[in-house]
Amino acid sequence: MATFLPDGARMVLKVQTGSDEWGKPKTKSLSWSGIDPAADADAVDAAADALAGLCLYPRNEVQVVATNLVTA
Repeated sequence: MATFLPDGARMVLKVQTGSDEWGKPKTKSLSWSGIDPAADADAVDAAADALAGLCLYPRNEVQVVATNLVTA
């Protein structure tokens, strides 16, 4: 039976750089690799808040993108 083996994760912080003519937010993505795939949501949120505080633009969204190896 095949199983998943966590291989790593990255955090994507989207910041709002402005709005288009219809009011839809324009965003830019910033990413950091080496995130622990087992990190809990509160820890990721705290890290995103700290990094967003260093950015010129306000935080819009945070994602964690995890990759897994499939082993047979």
